[in-house]
Amino acid sequence: MRQVVDQMRRQMGQMGSVRLGICLLAILTFVFFAEESAAQLSNPTGQTTNQKSLIKSGNSSQTATGGKNGPTAKPVPHRLIRKSQSVLAATLQPIPLDASKPTPSTAGSPSPQITGTTQSQNTSLSNQTVPIGAPTTAPTALIGSAATTTITTATPNTIAPRSASTGTTTFAGATTPAAAANGSSGAITFPGGRSISNLASEMPGLSQLTSPSSSSTPSSPPSSPPSSPPAPVPPAIGASPTSLSFTAQQGGSNPSAQTVSISNTGGGTLSWSASDSAAWLTVSPASGTGNGSVSVSATTGTLAAGSYSGAVTLSATGTAPVTVPVSFTVTAPLATPTIGLSPTAFSFAATQGAANPSTQTLNITNPGSGTLTWSVADNANWLALSPASGTITTGTNPVTLSVNTAGLLAGSFTATINVTASGATNTPQAIPVTLTLSAPSTSSATLSWTDSTSSGVAGYKVYQATASGAYGAPIATLAGNVTGYTSSGLAVGTTYFWVVTAYDQAGNESTYSNEVSKSIF
Repeated sequence: MRQVVDQMRRQMGQMGSVRLGICLLAILTFVFFAEESAAQLSNPTGQTTNQKSLIKSGNSSQTATGGKNGPTAKPVPHRLIRKSQSVLAATLQPIPLDASKPTPSTAGSPSPQITGTTQSQNTSLSNQTVPIGAPTTAPTALIGSAATTTITTATPNTIAPRSASTGTTTFAGATTPAAAANGSSGAITFPGGRSISNLASEMPGLSQLTSPSSSSTPSSPPSSPPSSPPAPVPPAIGASPTSLSFTAQQGGSNPSAQTVSISNTGGGTLSWSASDSAAWLTVSPASGTGNGSVSVSATTGTLAAGSYSGAVTLSATGTAPVTVPVSFTVTAPLATPTIGLSPTAFSFAATQGAANPSTQTLNITNPGSGTLTWSVADNANWLALSPASGTITTGTNPVTLSVNTAGLLAGSFTATINVTASGATNTPQAIPVTLTLSAPSTSSATLSWTDSTSSGVAGYKVYQATASGAYGAPIATLAGNVTGYTSSGLAVGTTYFWVVTAYDQAGNESTYSNEVSKSIF
């Protein structure tokens, strides 16, 4: 028993004395009840009314039927027995004692002995006196194999008389084998019997207390088997933001580009690629390694007003792709009228003194949206515009241009037509106008005079000269009562002179009238 305690102390290491005492008390209590149970199971009737069935060692010369002056014990069932048994056998193997234990003086071979008197059934274990010597150096393995004890074999329902000298009862048929003493160490060796290892197999709780390490040094806890290395963590794609949205006006400029940040949220190395799913969508760059970013652009182009959807897909080997949805809203243009003009310039030509040039037309349109409210004006007195204002949403508004050359000398003239419209994106607009007035190649002069008061006048003669008084033959003879004449074919840049005479039926001619002149330019 001391060996068990020593082995437990070595195993428990730094366990306190309180814990050790509790364990020792538990072991002793268990051994006590084990011995008592074994004895009762060996002979259910081997218990008197005033004495426990404790094993007493006596002289080896005693026989199973040879009692000394002892009355026959009355069979009383043990308190642990629940039913009768026909044949029972039990073996008990106490822990070997130290060789230095003093040899008992009883004649015959010495054997371990528990001394005591008649006890009640509730006598505590502390009232028994168990002589125990110093522990031996035998290995712990002797607990289960080398240690021996007294074996008691009993025939059921047979009890020998109790010895008067020792107060013990020898069961009929029981034999007490002699113990062998070790000559060198003095240790006592008992014949083999029931080992504690058998008890431990029947009571699993005891095996934890009776299997200390053979080494005095506490054994190290068993090392766990080496674990396999963890599986490598694959890369994973992280994208921020998780969606994009663009807005632009139809026919307007493209919206600003946006950025998607890419990160590796897993392990290993992330080698990614980026692609788009729409013609109006552009992604750059198309690939990369590790953390990075891509620029996403939307192009308005010829898209009509409306909503469009696309996506940017980020892919990488060994991981699931990530899709970033992209929405593009194209709004209709604002209601902004625009001045449309055709033609954008005008030119007129005429001859001095001749008829005015033909009219021309200015066409005003609205290529924008909404309603165009316009007005026109010019800065020349020889130019006229009609109408001067109007409104238009679709179609064409015509404006007529008229030129009047009266009083103008030969030469070139310029003017400007200004077109304005409130709210128009291109107001005002200016249209240039030019007029070229040419001098005639020949000219004419019209003469007029008063009718003569003389009687018998038959007509008039007209004289023309390029110098004053240098008249020759008349250029025209007019018969009758005529008072006017037009001279044509006059050269430009020349001054002409004219006189008129009257004549009668006889051919007589009056003197020259007063002289008139005209310079042709």
